[in-house]
Amino acid sequence: MAKLLTLLDIVSQAALEIGISQNRVSTVVSSNDQDIIQMRALLHSVADDVLLEEPYVETLGDQVWITDANGAPLERFNADSDLVLFDGRLAINGVKWRFLQGKGLEFGESLRDYTTRLNKIASRVNGRMIDLDFEGGRIQ
Repeated sequence: MAKLLTLLDIVSQAALEIGISQNRVSTVVSSNDQDIIQMRALLHSVADDVLLEEPYVETLGDQVWITDANGAPLERFNADSDLVLFDGRLAINGVKWRFLQGKGLEFGESLRDYTTRLNKIASRVNGRMIDLDFEGGRIQ
């Protein structure tokens, strides 16, 4: 099962991994830091891509990908504790490559990490076994 993370967790981890922060981010929703504001906005772009791919096109087909801490669906982030409903590592990787690209920096490795993770998630869901011993082949 994919680990779900909060807005604060995703942006903090992305900022640490990119190297624009030495410590966890203290707030995202009320931040005045332009890089943090940009990462928050980029998370919406990540969601736009993710919601078109398996397994999320099925599981999040209603396009709701944010909830508050109590599980109530949201259209946009209201608090740092709001939860992103797709794989947290995928969200971090997506924010990283988009942020680096937006700054004109090398983003190829981050894009590869994002794409690889997305493909692994999809293959786990879509993987099927064919029983070759069964006449005609049986899909399990």
